[in-house]
Amino acid sequence: MLELLGEFLDLIDILLEEEGEDAASILLRQIGSKAEETRGLLYRLFTVCERKGWAEEAFAYNGLVMAWPEIEKLATQKASDVGIATQGELDL
Repeated sequence: MLELLGEFLDLIDILLEEEGEDAASILLRQIGSKAEETRGLLYRLFTVCERKGWAEEAFAYNGLVMAWPEIEKLATQKASDVGIATQGELDL
């Protein structure tokens, strides 16, 4: 499970860098109830990278940590705009 969430974080990071928060929010909405677990993993990964001195990885995770609240907000807005809360979730 953690491996899948880690891969998911990598995908969100790529979308964030290439297409912005709006695109990343669409992907976040797809995991639905796993979003909180994913956020927790993100914070843990950032902390580990920072403690180990892995600056490049820590920098990437920090960017995602900083953008996460807005990505979550956009994902929630999009779900309510189209009237779905859990429909369309990825089964991780």
